[in-house]
Amino acid sequence: MATDWQTFPLEFKGGLISNLSPLQQGTNAIGSATLLENFEPSLSGGYKKIKGFDKFNTSVVPVLDGSGNAIGSPSDAQKLIQMVALVSNGYTALVARNDKFYVVTASAITQAHANNASNIAQRSALSGAKIRFANYNFGSGEKTAIVDGTNSLAYYDGSQSVATRVSFSDETAAQTSPTVGAKFVVEFKNHLILGKGNTIVVSAVSSDSDFRPANGGLEVNVKDTVTGLIVFREQLIVFTKNSIQRMTGSATTGTDGFKLSPITNDIGCIKEDTIQEVGGDVLFYAPDGIRSLAATEKIGDFGLDVASKPIKKNVDTLTGTSFDSYIIREKAQYRLLAYNQSFSTGDSEGLLATKFVDQGGTGLNWATLKGFKSYASDSRYYGAVGAVQELIVFAHDDGYVYQSEVTNGFSGTDIRSIFESPYMPIQDPTIRKTFYKLGLYLDPEGQITATINVKYDLGEASVIQPNAVNITTTGTALTFLNVSSSTYDSDTYSGDLDKLYNSNVVGSGKTVAIRIEEESTNPPFRLDTAVLEYSIETRQ
Repeated sequence: MATDWQTFPLEFKGGLISNLSPLQQGTNAIGSATLLENFEPSLSGGYKKIKGFDKFNTSVVPVLDGSGNAIGSPSDAQKLIQMVALVSNGYTALVARNDKFYVVTASAITQAHANNASNIAQRSALSGAKIRFANYNFGSGEKTAIVDGTNSLAYYDGSQSVATRVSFSDETAAQTSPTVGAKFVVEFKNHLILGKGNTIVVSAVSSDSDFRPANGGLEVNVKDTVTGLIVFREQLIVFTKNSIQRMTGSATTGTDGFKLSPITNDIGCIKEDTIQEVGGDVLFYAPDGIRSLAATEKIGDFGLDVASKPIKKNVDTLTGTSFDSYIIREKAQYRLLAYNQSFSTGDSEGLLATKFVDQGGTGLNWATLKGFKSYASDSRYYGAVGAVQELIVFAHDDGYVYQSEVTNGFSGTDIRSIFESPYMPIQDPTIRKTFYKLGLYLDPEGQITATINVKYDLGEASVIQPNAVNITTTGTALTFLNVSSSTYDSDTYSGDLDKLYNSNVVGSGKTVAIRIEEESTNPPFRLDTAVLEYSIETRQ
């Protein structure tokens, strides 16, 4: 009597989940992952191998002393690239290293100020501290305001000659002395807003160089240490370590004067440089994980979801001496990177979230990143102008500026991408099933050299596990190979790169999991759906 085969479809969706027991996840979150490394939940569906990065400029940003001489053996702090800012000139980055500023393009690196520039002698050394910035335009072209937590404001003006684009304010002048020590900066309603200790400092309207209250400037005590600023839906959101407040209005005086009101006094942002707006929502690192600050349909109301609840274990184990973050707008994606100077690039870790709904943290699908080492970064959307629609750059301590989303490797080295499903009981966790075939829908962009493992019964040592199966293709046809066999007949299953690829599998178990791994510089591919064919055995 023929054995009746049944099919079990597995749609890859839901992202990484680490807060459920194996049986709960395998029953209630089919298609999710217990391990999802360097695969991104895709807006097109499924999980897609990430793109890599390469050097934005093949030369190193120099480490120079105050006189412009190269430092032969720089300290760890001097090695750090402290800022990467994409500025007004197309595809141009303003980079800071050892407190000096450089204009970096794909073809040139030029110091952006003289070593004896005006007011530069006033400035104190930063010892590798981060430098932050904000682009703004008060009617005479885009400029960039620069703050570092110690000195007064500096400015970048792309209309000047390359070697004089950065200038420094006079910290002794009444107009700019309030900016000394400012750590954060944004542009809001034609004002520069600075975060300085527990104070918000506001410039006069349409002025980047006058912060005197007598001339329209303003200082507001927010009663706690400011950890970040972001403009969100016509409001300025002020994050401190223990609170979130919003500033409304559009002027320092008058009927529409700036007003500060609390959103919450119980939760704040505890990790600087983790605040980003993505997909109409603001994400930030709170004491209990990554939270979402979502404006609801009720005007002026906010929700504060714990967006990272499904991956609490991953957040808890993500450690860094500092953190960095950026967004990829075309993918509605948030990336959070933990920086440790002692870690190699290959060991550096981070988190990735793709946003699938407009509001709230529940619309995020998560994954982990490994191989991105970033101390400072920026991303900017240029649209259809030029060859690059969205430029993403980052840097750490090796002196190079890297461009993300441009290659299939990590600056020439392999990307290791791993998906592992939960152990799925397939209807009943007490009945043994025998498995015969695995059908895998992939959407590849070129050659693939992936490995598939089918695993049974929670991977228990007493259970015989089948050998891995390789997927190999040269870009025109795809073959499955038994990796344990020294000799084999290779069978080509398809000449089309967007088809169902079938493989025979062996073994039986009460629960089953699938692991797919690829390590190469091959183009990305997308995991769409898997189909297992099996038969029901007797209850044991």
